[in-house]
Amino acid sequence: MIVGSLEHWAKEREFAHPVLRKAIDYLQETDYSILEEGKYPIWGQDMFAIISRIQTKPASMQFAEKHECFLDIHYVIEGEETIGWQLQNDRTEPFESSPEEDYSLFTELETESMIRLKPGMYTVLFPEDIHRPGLTDAEPSDVRKVIIKINRNLF
Repeated sequence: MIVGSLEHWAKEREFAHPVLRKAIDYLQETDYSILEEGKYPIWGQDMFAIISRIQTKPASMQFAEKHECFLDIHYVIEGEETIGWQLQNDRTEPFESSPEEDYSLFTELETESMIRLKPGMYTVLFPEDIHRPGLTDAEPSDVRKVIIKINRNLF
């Protein structure tokens, strides 16, 4: 997992893999004020952005997830979002999986860490990263965000 901010991207860009550069450059260069919610291709079906509005909720009301085929980059445009995170281990088993739809779902995570994302911040989540997006510590709030999906075969 990587947590970063577009504020620092110009300095950090040289250390990123070219595929991650393409994705985070897209975050940096896109004018979200003119885009509606929806799916936008970046690199065909191997890399695309999903712009959405969500309402945050307590962790007890949100399943954790992980993906085998696609990496996720979660980027906050407006609002604040907390994302729970834990590496998968031998003791963490999903209660539901769909290889065709590239997801596994989890409930309780024994060593889950919380990461708070503010506007301009992003997190890169790899296939071993179980993540619980869309969380709040307090009252539910509206968040506008981008999720970039990247096919692991691009690396």
